[in-house]
Amino acid sequence: MRLSNRALIVTVILILLLVAAACSSNQPQAPIADEQTANTPIPPAAPAPAVEATATPATEAPAAPAPPSASDSITFAVDPTQSEARFVINEELMGNPKTVVGTNNGVSGEVTVNPAAPTGLQIGPIAINAGGFVTDSDRRNGAINRFVLQSGNYPTITFTPTAIEGIPAAVSIGDTLNLQVTGDLTIREISRAETFTVTVQVVSTSELRISGATQILRENYELTIPSVPSVANVTNEVQLQFDFVARAQ
Repeated sequence: MRLSNRALIVTVILILLLVAAACSSNQPQAPIADEQTANTPIPPAAPAPAVEATATPATEAPAAPAPPSASDSITFAVDPTQSEARFVINEELMGNPKTVVGTNNGVSGEVTVNPAAPTGLQIGPIAINAGGFVTDSDRRNGAINRFVLQSGNYPTITFTPTAIEGIPAAVSIGDTLNLQVTGDLTIREISRAETFTVTVQVVSTSELRISGATQILRENYELTIPSVPSVANVTNEVQLQFDFVARAQ
């Protein structure tokens, strides 16, 4: 049986379509990505853990020593049984030169020092019993007490230090300190600044030996000498001296 041209064409087209469909079914299909996985954002990578720098410990400076406290200070009190104050004055007695020395152990006072910081040395007021001076003459003693010093009305002579120069930075047993001590000297309620040259011998941690001297003028303290026929030419200059033993309290 012979086919018409139109039927032949249709048959050929059908055959071509079948071949094309078979070829397409044999092609490997790409895997379909899971929709949830595809839409899930990728988390950023975790940062690397920070590495702490190991600091090299700084070398600590040694602690400064604590400053000496007041509790480290030692107070020394003047021992009147081994101490005395003196005045020395020149006159003419019965026409002959005479050096008069008056001694007095009625003294008191204190010295405070810190052995670790001697520059803080303090000398308290020194008190002298004005009626306690003794010379080689009872008559002169009476005149000094009643007329010169008037100890009945002014029983105490005082020296109150206000400045001390020459204190060393360190002190050891056996050392001798050479000081200039300035202060207010009060005699019969008249006060004037005077400077004593003072030596302090450090005998031990419990004993100091202190000596000092200065020169004053009688007229500055209105110290007049009674007119006596046998006494003349009493000098205006008076030497004041002291030797103290001070013991730790």
